[in-house]
Amino acid sequence: MQTNRKQILITLGLIVAAAALLLAFGRTLLVGATDFGFIDANKVCRITISDGEQQVQLRRRGHTWYVEGSKAAQQERVADALFALQMLQVKYPLPVEYTEAYKQAQDVALRISLSDWIGKMRSYTICMVDTTPVGTIYAGKPYMLEVRGNEELDIFSLLDANPLFWYKTVAVSMTPSQIAAITVEDLSQPEQSFRLSLDTLGRAEVSKPYSSEVFRNLNSDQVQRYLSYYQEVNFERYVTNLGKEDIDAIMLTSPACLITIEGRDGALRTLKLFYMPVGDALDNFGRPTKVDFNRCYLQLDDDPNLAVALWVDFDLLIKDVNFFLTK
Repeated sequence: MQTNRKQILITLGLIVAAAALLLAFGRTLLVGATDFGFIDANKVCRITISDGEQQVQLRRRGHTWYVEGSKAAQQERVADALFALQMLQVKYPLPVEYTEAYKQAQDVALRISLSDWIGKMRSYTICMVDTTPVGTIYAGKPYMLEVRGNEELDIFSLLDANPLFWYKTVAVSMTPSQIAAITVEDLSQPEQSFRLSLDTLGRAEVSKPYSSEVFRNLNSDQVQRYLSYYQEVNFERYVTNLGKEDIDAIMLTSPACLITIEGRDGALRTLKLFYMPVGDALDNFGRPTKVDFNRCYLQLDDDPNLAVALWVDFDLLIKDVNFFLTK
């Protein structure tokens, strides 16, 4: 009996000690599971991200996410960000030696708020300290963080306060039956420029904008293949690392290529491709002497924003007349 009583007292003592340790460490062992991460990303209907200079709000209506409530967002990008936030967990409290670096990092920290239909679910601040994400929840203690199951993931690559980061990256999405004409002006090689026109019966002709030549004996398969390229023309991303003056300067230069798509409904879509300079050297005409042959800048219609595109995605569109002719 005496032995059993001693064992009970020892057990109670261990429980009390464990509870005291838990209180002393401020729930460090539990905070990652109960505060930073959350159970169901499908419940999130609003995400607000700010960095002190910019702010973006993403809202979900049905199964579709929108930027600032109106412009469709990249659904996969939002899903990736939510999944990473859902798996966010604590590694350990911020070591004392990083206190000063943490204070400096607050200048570029992201403030994130997640809400469901009832109200706010999570609100935290995340910054980068010595290549490791550090976060606080509800202005609490800072913790070193990681994404459970993908500890090397850079969570900042999935989050941004700039609305452009979340926009869909589709330049054109038109079926062949929606297209009335396409004009491709290759300004570096004007002789390769062409205009492809289709009448209401679908009969096609190709002409050269800089001459009076017209070609009607076309390979119909090639024409349909070319039109199919416009069902989805994508670009890589919007430019978020250049100021307005730099963007305006690029748009004032002569484009490398100009593509105009005329819809049967009368709508026009214009794509301007600009060379992306490598270095600052210019020729006598103010053009860059070295350019990137993998990427280019893209302007959609009169959008004041600039995008980055891969040349390989547009090489399919920049053909010459011979592509359409019957061999």
